[in-house]
Amino acid sequence: MSESAHRFIVLDGLRGAAALLVISDHIPSVIWNIAPSRALAVDFFFVLSGFVLAHAYGDRLSSSMSVRAFMTRRLIRLYPLYILGSTLGALLVVAQVLKGWMHISPGEFAIVSFFGIAFLPCPPLFDWTASAPFPFDGPAWSLFFELVANLLLASFAFLRRPRSLLIFLPIAALALTYFTLQSGTFDMGWKYETFPGGAARLAYEFFAGVLIYDFWRKGYRWHLPPAAAFALLFVVAMGSAFTQSMFRMTWDLSMQLVFIPLIVALAANATVSGSPARLCTVLGNLSYGIYMLHIPILIAMGLMTNHLFGEDQVSGLTMTLIVAVLATIAAALAHTAYDVPLRKALAQRLKARPAGAE
Repeated sequence: MSESAHRFIVLDGLRGAAALLVISDHIPSVIWNIAPSRALAVDFFFVLSGFVLAHAYGDRLSSSMSVRAFMTRRLIRLYPLYILGSTLGALLVVAQVLKGWMHISPGEFAIVSFFGIAFLPCPPLFDWTASAPFPFDGPAWSLFFELVANLLLASFAFLRRPRSLLIFLPIAALALTYFTLQSGTFDMGWKYETFPGGAARLAYEFFAGVLIYDFWRKGYRWHLPPAAAFALLFVVAMGSAFTQSMFRMTWDLSMQLVFIPLIVALAANATVSGSPARLCTVLGNLSYGIYMLHIPILIAMGLMTNHLFGEDQVSGLTMTLIVAVLATIAAALAHTAYDVPLRKALAQRLKARPAGAE
């Protein structure tokens, strides 16, 4: 099998597992005690993204593909589910305004919608946005940073060269460490107070993934049993349950700087077949949809259960399971009926354009 045709099936499965971990991070439950570092699943996404994009586009970016063509393809990949999740979130805001549960002027809503449609973080202009860069669908903050990293990857050749990365990554690691210590948490980027730290988080991890791919393509391919790869991902999320105070921060930083990149490197060449392989593929296909749709589903379920049963009458663990199931179903429907057909249509339209139009 050629490198360009290689399927990272276990990494696909891990991406799906990480998406489900993210759901647990947004609903208070016993899982918070068992896996206090569950938000590190996002850091796994960042490293994996750098690895996969270097695999899929690295050679083409170094030869014939323009920055504009690359970014167009990335927008085609990311925008459909992003705008679906944001639209659902906006509709839920409208519903709460109509019910009298929120008080938002049409002008405020229009301003936030403008930034959302443009895939840009909305400045913290209004109290109701809670300092969230993407108040209609919170997880979109990571997609924004992802697009910035994509643009840097395509624009600057030195960020695709291993020697340059060996200089860049220690600097990025120092920045990540600084912002983590300043913020008192590794979980940065999802609100404006820690937005610069989110940038440092993405810068180190995404380009660590790019460097890992360079080692992989040069033949440094270790074999890790698939079960061990999944176990290590959950150890990353659970490990700081056994630590306290400053040592917990050390644990989380070590996960970001060393162990999560190591998991990607070790799992890249893991092999699996039969039903487990199919499950990994499905999880990989649905992971982005789960990530982008679970917050609107969570908000809708919270509003509905509070109305039917009263506030806080549904346990956090039950709500986590319900949202996980519904988000998976919604992601499957969106993948089949919306995302894949729309991306294919957009890709065909792009392909039909004259070469010089890119």
